[in-house]
Amino acid sequence: MARMRPTQIYLPEDLAAALDRIAKERGTSRAEVIRQAARLMVERRPLYDDDPILGIVGMVDGGPEGASDEHDRYLAEGELRRWR
Repeated sequence: MARMRPTQIYLPEDLAAALDRIAKERGTSRAEVIRQAARLMVERRPLYDDDPILGIVGMVDGGPEGASDEHDRYLAEGELRRWR
């Protein structure tokens, strides 16, 4: 097992109770449930460092009709306007 580093956090009562229920169902500790959740968050983290354009995904609500289907065209048109 990897070396553990102590960390203190404060949780709202409802969240602590929910974590305790999950821990009881799984036969483990609240700390282990938190470690598992943190591990999942780290593993599923978008890799924005690899592709900066991914950092803008989901930032805007609305926009031109069909933007989600035509995003490549809109990005290309914007890039062309920048070069003109």
